[in-house]
Amino acid sequence: MATEVLQSSSPAIEIGPPKIRHFLLLGLAVLLTSAHFLRSGAPALLMVALLCPLLLLSRKRWTLRAVQLLLLGAAAEWVVTGMSFVRARALTGSPYTRLAIIFSLVTLVMLAAAWVLQSKRVVQHFSRALESASVSTGAFALTAILLTFVKLKVSFPMLLIDRFLPGWGWLELVLLACYAAIVAEAMTQKKKRAKWRGRIWQLFSFVFFAQLLLGLAGAERFLQTGVLHLPVPALIVGGPIYRGEGYFMLVLFFSTVALVGPAWCSHLCYIGAWDHTMATRQKRPSEMPKWRRWGRFFALGLVALTALGLRLAGISGPVALGFAVVFGLTGIGLMGTWSRKRGVMTHCTTYCPIGLLATRAGKLNPFRIRIDKNTCTSCMACTKACRFDALSKSDVEKGKPGMACTLCGDCLPRCHSSALSYRFPGLQGPKANVLFIILIVSLHATFLAVARI
Repeated sequence: MATEVLQSSSPAIEIGPPKIRHFLLLGLAVLLTSAHFLRSGAPALLMVALLCPLLLLSRKRWTLRAVQLLLLGAAAEWVVTGMSFVRARALTGSPYTRLAIIFSLVTLVMLAAAWVLQSKRVVQHFSRALESASVSTGAFALTAILLTFVKLKVSFPMLLIDRFLPGWGWLELVLLACYAAIVAEAMTQKKKRAKWRGRIWQLFSFVFFAQLLLGLAGAERFLQTGVLHLPVPALIVGGPIYRGEGYFMLVLFFSTVALVGPAWCSHLCYIGAWDHTMATRQKRPSEMPKWRRWGRFFALGLVALTALGLRLAGISGPVALGFAVVFGLTGIGLMGTWSRKRGVMTHCTTYCPIGLLATRAGKLNPFRIRIDKNTCTSCMACTKACRFDALSKSDVEKGKPGMACTLCGDCLPRCHSSALSYRFPGLQGPKANVLFIILIVSLHATFLAVARI
């Protein structure tokens, strides 16, 4: 990264294009790693190794960093494999010094290939969009780390390809990391950010429910465990209360809120995308009555007390399921009527108890959107962009969005004076924005891979 900054501040030095010798070590690293995966019977990782250099054809700065990260991953693989071989020989009393030296040299080849790609001639050949390069590289790396943890730690195959072609999940992992990098780069385009957020949110919802429908049609491998439950967000709370167990979804929800705060509601909720689609039928939102802010408190109490009452009364599962169906259909009805009519996400801001938990518990997360009173002109353009009814006139006067804010960021490009920005302790403006995009896009890509009923 220091090289990138130096280049951006020293345009007077003309550096020629890279030559073939700059990529010789990369070629050697690819051949050695491909041979290793071929010998060990890992076709997916063999495919990743062979396709790795093709990323460089895009000449995007993040692809250069992605290849370097993959080379570091290959170096780690050689270290682990070498240690296992050396340990096996040591246990049998066989000589292992020469083997250890060979594996060490191969590991050095991987590291040297990654280091050579940092040379000025190579770096200069790629796009100089430093902000998008940083955010894309961060999204690529974090997505790869999260999915690697899921693949290695979860006892059953969570990545979809692994369910049909065991072992090929590694290829899906790398492709999703690349997808995260591309989306993150698009999200740095301030004027197009709201559209991209809507698109990826709708994509996630489509993939989630498409897998559910395929599973219900008989293709059980599209389901997570085969144990079905209704895809109604309120059941994240109601389900454990009724069953007295099964807190996985609740723990996952609060873990996500801990990372990105209430942004769960504007990026990761599988049904919230429907409400967004209905609300955006109107060009601008209408003013909502103040009493509606208490709607979610009532809904949360209703869900909790109903679930507890059904449990204490010993009501059977099918009857309890009927209550959940009615609650879910009522929410969908609100989307198709009030959200579409008012231009505000009525289901999410008035009816959904999980939305209440996300916005309240989300305040423990340090991310915020703030309004700079010194530059704000009170033009209220931001209000016209907010579908969560979090930027009323009183909110703008206070210098911060209301409690219904989900950090969606749709308001930022609408502000003519750039008074709106993300805040994070120790970071402000662009840097806080980069961190937020990396986190939310990486979680989106991870949820896209593993979120299913």
